[in-house]
Amino acid sequence: MAAKKPLALIHCMLGRASNWRPFLNALGGSPSPLLIELPGHGLAAKWDESRDYSDQAIEMALDELPSDPVPLVGHSYGAVLALRIAVERPYRVSSLVLVEPVFFAAAKDRWAHDKAMRDLAPFDKNVKAASYATAVKEFHALWGDGTAWKDLPAEARAYMMERIALVPQGNSLLRDDRRDILGEGRLEELEIPVTFVDGSASHPVMAEIIQSLGDRIKDADWATIEGAGHMLPMTHPKQLVEAVKGRLFV
Repeated sequence: MAAKKPLALIHCMLGRASNWRPFLNALGGSPSPLLIELPGHGLAAKWDESRDYSDQAIEMALDELPSDPVPLVGHSYGAVLALRIAVERPYRVSSLVLVEPVFFAAAKDRWAHDKAMRDLAPFDKNVKAASYATAVKEFHALWGDGTAWKDLPAEARAYMMERIALVPQGNSLLRDDRRDILGEGRLEELEIPVTFVDGSASHPVMAEIIQSLGDRIKDADWATIEGAGHMLPMTHPKQLVEAVKGRLFV
């Protein structure tokens, strides 16, 4: 019997490894998943507040990845981490799937970036003021699965509430590009297939981000899932599998 192929996955902020269960079920039993959790999420170590959040997240991800290159799938913040790994450690990644990558810095000077910053401003204000009960509802309204906050299970609401203060720690990567992923020539040097996936009902900044990144990557593909929003790995897993399965194991 042939060994199962490894497949690494990184979830979104306020998520956990189990977010990938619908996608993996739709994909079938051929891959052996390597589920990477962000600092302070799921069963992962807490965020070390003396460090940049993305640096710790990258270190934890690299510890989980095998030495041989593997396909890497990331969602939202996890997608931007996956891109950073591919740019900084290209020998660890054989193909890349970036689902709804919230890499706001890539869309700077575009109208949808300004809209995203305006839409995020109430969340930014409330989380800075430690008004977490309000901030988490605002974040969920922008980036959730469409379920009303009051209709979410109590455990899910508590989980997000406990971690909402971690979200701004991602801004040094997402908004400021502190590791210069967008630097001259860096994206152009990627030699692996990169597949972008967004939802037709997602925030308009997503299309601007993907276009900006994809224009600079040699082997880039882009699929839009009709009717899907930001949490499409959970809400539209079968469609996501159909969009990427030919680009995962190449």
